[in-house]
Amino acid sequence: MAPMGIRLSPLGVAVFCLLGVGVIYHLYAGVISSRLATFRQRRDVDLRELLAVSVEAAVLGGKEVKTIQEEDGLKEKSKGKTKEGATELLTMGDLQSHRKMFNLLKNTFPDITVYSEEYDNTVDKITWSQDIPADILDKIEGGKLVPVNSVTVWIDPLDATQEYTEKLVKYVTTMVCVAVNGKPVIGMNNHPSIHFHDMGDGYSPSLLPSGKKLYNH
Repeated sequence: MAPMGIRLSPLGVAVFCLLGVGVIYHLYAGVISSRLATFRQRRDVDLRELLAVSVEAAVLGGKEVKTIQEEDGLKEKSKGKTKEGATELLTMGDLQSHRKMFNLLKNTFPDITVYSEEYDNTVDKITWSQDIPADILDKIEGGKLVPVNSVTVWIDPLDATQEYTEKLVKYVTTMVCVAVNGKPVIGMNNHPSIHFHDMGDGYSPSLLPSGKKLYNH
């Protein structure tokens, strides 16, 4: 209770409280930020789930590539020259595939680093189906956890763009590569024109139980 004859101003009390909060925030903001950063870095990624998402991303990208080819909607243009001086083409197949693959990976694992051969800032709210293919469930044990900040993903939304524009679709693929601490552990190569994708040689044997092999399918 305030001493007799002294009245506290509600506005003054509010200002004083705000100033106090500001001082505390200024003193501890760095500590809080560093602890939050450390917490984020400690989050783990299950490599079996990341493999499943990589498969789904490559297949979805391949569907976009095939649809645009069938609809004759390539709209190809030059995006520059290769080191050899050849024209490097960009098509709607490249862009649409990138949008599906990149956004699916980032929406599922927001904190992993993803590099793509293409660049486009279109946001797609696509989400993972939560489906892990039966052969992955059968041959790869769950709980292969790695720190999120150790994971880097590279995608090629459409490999063989020149052949794509020439309708030599058997050479066209969509690809995903995953490295942990710079070491490749997952490789995904999808052939949309022939409904075939393989993971066998690109998936690190260290992630498979002893005596098991992940075959192409």
